[in-house]
Amino acid sequence: MIKIVTDSVAELPQEIIDKYDITVLPLYVNIMDQSFIDGVEINAQTVCQYIDKGHYPQTSQIPPHHFYTVFDSLTRNGDEVIAITMSSQLSGTFRAALTAKEQLPDRKITVLDSMGVSLGQGLQVIEAAKMALFGKLPEEIVPCLHRVRSKMNYAIIIDTLEYVFKGGRISKAQYIAGNLLNLNIVCGSDGTGKISLAEKFIGKEKSILRWISKHLNNLNIKDKTVGLCTFSNEKLLNEVKALVEKHNPKEVIVSQFSSVVACYSGPNAIGIFATK
Repeated sequence: MIKIVTDSVAELPQEIIDKYDITVLPLYVNIMDQSFIDGVEINAQTVCQYIDKGHYPQTSQIPPHHFYTVFDSLTRNGDEVIAITMSSQLSGTFRAALTAKEQLPDRKITVLDSMGVSLGQGLQVIEAAKMALFGKLPEEIVPCLHRVRSKMNYAIIIDTLEYVFKGGRISKAQYIAGNLLNLNIVCGSDGTGKISLAEKFIGKEKSILRWISKHLNNLNIKDKTVGLCTFSNEKLLNEVKALVEKHNPKEVIVSQFSSVVACYSGPNAIGIFATK
């Protein structure tokens, strides 16, 4: 049997985790000399509250020995593991999983770099879990995941520059100018595993919906699985979901941003993930 392992940045809904028996290892968020387990001891809302009070968090990877413990437990009786981590360009988590694999040379363990985050990673994990459930072998699953990864489209719309600024990603001048213009930024994957600025546009909620509508028109999502991620803007989420459903996707998976992603996205961000 093949067991699927991932990390908390995949942002999978609990019902998906339970349905496919996926093992999720959490990253850590460090604030004021305290370390919190992502999704267990801290969530996105709490992270934003800390940032609003002037306490900017740092995130840290999963240690290799955590992967070792999970890999050892899952493969001890002859089962195989496919582990899919967040992008190696954004965290040392992929390297930590490889280190753990190397310490268990006699076990059947495959470690894959999703080259993404959030449901861009999560949709790859779900595809692997579905294939494993239907009895597919690793040599069938891995090439399929490579194809899914190469076609994955990311669009994370961030309506405030505050968290990007506090995280040191833009200058104070850029932050002030962006706020004056009501600037929204769209982050996407650059194809190398990094998340970069893909587009900018001015305006608030109506402008965001117009941009998303145009974006969906450029994607062929009919009969495909689409992921939506946010954590506090329920109204916007429902409006975006309605726009997505007009394109007749196979299914829409809705989840919440992790505390790790919230460090940069802020409370009203929304992510749209689908294969091209």
